[in-house]
Amino acid sequence: MDQPHFVALVSGRLGAGGPGASIRDARTGAVTDLVKPPPEAGQFARVTSAGAGVFFLTCRRLHQSAVYRLEVGENGRAERLTPLPEDLLPAALPRAIAACPGGGTLAYTSTRLGKLSERTRTAEAGLVDLGSGRRRLARLPAGHLTDLSWAGDRGTVAFMWSPETGEEPAVYVTSTGAEDWIAAGRLVEGTRGLPDTMMEPIISADGGEIYCTVAQPDPRGGSHWNRLLAIPVHGGPPRNLFQLRYQTDSHNLHYMWTTTCRDETGHYLLAFATGYVYRIHVPTATFTRLPFPEGRPHDAAW
Repeated sequence: MDQPHFVALVSGRLGAGGPGASIRDARTGAVTDLVKPPPEAGQFARVTSAGAGVFFLTCRRLHQSAVYRLEVGENGRAERLTPLPEDLLPAALPRAIAACPGGGTLAYTSTRLGKLSERTRTAEAGLVDLGSGRRRLARLPAGHLTDLSWAGDRGTVAFMWSPETGEEPAVYVTSTGAEDWIAAGRLVEGTRGLPDTMMEPIISADGGEIYCTVAQPDPRGGSHWNRLLAIPVHGGPPRNLFQLRYQTDSHNLHYMWTTTCRDETGHYLLAFATGYVYRIHVPTATFTRLPFPEGRPHDAAW
């Protein structure tokens, strides 16, 4: 396991993992360190991994969104938390953020600061170079863009697009080298027509598959299944990597887990259920259950 630690954000104040960003051992689930947000930063909102123990966290600081770079040592302890320039991202707190492997570029989306009814629209999507601070914005039709993720080649990004025309949301794959990188996105056909709305799509490290969570009925009756599927980008049947039969949960009436993330190598996924996190080995579709006593994180990265 090349990157043995992940970072999770928990809203509540109970347990070793809250508040703040908890660093955890991906082999045991144990908390190895806790990073509290600076006093002026409020609470961490999003986290993304650049690999090799480097993470980026967003939060709200006064009237501006803020980004911090977190470095985690091999022992699972936080070595450095560094604020990045204040004008790096738009004032609206990003709804989605994803670091390019290596950490040279951040992809982000933000919604409007105005009326609540407008906050389902994506107001801005961009790529920001962390060396120069230069942003490259994308042209957006009306709708909602979410769930950004990078493949290991540092040039391929996946995103989910929900148009306002009433069409089903679907996943697209694009090259960040394209002049208009959102418009250049290619539809992943297998992400349309699923039995239920998919969640948390993530592109594989090699760019060949999309991992996503779906809820599927049991044809023999009874509780439905939650499944983590691997859908080929270029066509073909999906693989079932992991599944749990739904059990009554007051926190979520539809899904057993709501947050997933992938490790740098692409060999493992994490799926966070209430009280547990499941570490899934992608090549063999086998899993290990680890404790997560704080409940569920609202975001996590590995």
